[in-house]
Amino acid sequence: MPRESRLFVKTSLVAIVVAFGAGGTMAIMKALGWGFPDVWATEHAHIAFVGWLVNLVIGIAWWMLPLNRERFPSTAGRYPPNAPYVVWWLLNAGLCLRVVSEPYLAIGIVPRAALVVASCAQALAIIVFAVTIWARVRGPSHPAKGVR
Repeated sequence: MPRESRLFVKTSLVAIVVAFGAGGTMAIMKALGWGFPDVWATEHAHIAFVGWLVNLVIGIAWWMLPLNRERFPSTAGRYPPNAPYVVWWLLNAGLCLRVVSEPYLAIGIVPRAALVVASCAQALAIIVFAVTIWARVRGPSHPAKGVR
């Protein structure tokens, strides 16, 4: 597995541990009759979905999808050399900013711009990923007769 893919997969493993820890904490608090802010459930979902699932999917996709050696010769056909790091930073910095700032947004401590920056960073990460992986999603070079 390429180093860049391992970065995404290991990040996803940290995120799933954090997500289950947060979920367990919320369940215990509810069972004990203690309240917790509703926004925690939203942040828990973001950590699980973006932190775990999206990082895992991106890491595995860059590792497992067919190579495009003509387009990306310097990385054995996988991607432009810095693309995975740009995507990782944008995706995970956006996630961290969102998880940290969103609970305080409701009470006016954090400006709304923080959520805008976090959302734009994550969207840009997905766009960069999609653009770099697009060339690797293609049909077979020699399709069988009758198969399109």
